[in-house]
Amino acid sequence: MGEGARRGLAAVAAAAPVAFVALTRALGAAWDGYDPVRDTQSELGAVDSPVRWAMNLGGFVVLGLGILAFAAAYRATFAGAAATVAVVLIVVAGAGMVVVGFLPCDAGCVDTTVTGRLHSWFSAPGAIGLPAAAMVTARVAAVDGRMRRRWSGWSFGIGLASLASGPVVAAGLLPEADGLLQRVGMWLALGWMSVFAWTMRGLAPRADATRPRPPAR
Repeated sequence: MGEGARRGLAAVAAAAPVAFVALTRALGAAWDGYDPVRDTQSELGAVDSPVRWAMNLGGFVVLGLGILAFAAAYRATFAGAAATVAVVLIVVAGAGMVVVGFLPCDAGCVDTTVTGRLHSWFSAPGAIGLPAAAMVTARVAAVDGRMRRRWSGWSFGIGLASLASGPVVAAGLLPEADGLLQRVGMWLALGWMSVFAWTMRGLAPRADATRPRPPAR
């Protein structure tokens, strides 16, 4: 991959979470009665939502494509076993997010139909993959000579905090704050992705990526 393409994909990855958060805030404000503290982001795309098309296509699908762009830029920026694991996790998260955009949850996200249940199943990769990739990135940053070492601690801590919100929401421990808890967990991971992608964009190319190739025989 050329350096211009790598930097362009990283810029797309940095912008996608910002656009997603802005869209969800705007759509929530446009839906009278929607409560972002109580109601989850998936409910903006539910079958009974007046803004479902904007949320599903402009929100979930576009974000998923941005995450896949992040995976491509990450792959072109870092090498090694840990980086490969991180890329796989990011790809799983991005693909799951794209699929979710075509599988809206049922009314109120109380899933009783096959489509609604598939929405829940395909939401899991996005909720787990990106935070897990952040935690794996702690190792990538620790061994990469171009990264500041503080990225190691930040990546692991943000990934862990993002993952921690999932079981609380799934268990229904604080149903009146499900929307807030989901946003905190997801937006932490997306914030990490945005800042890390922009930082990644400014890194010098890998040594093995710039080493001249032997002439073809």
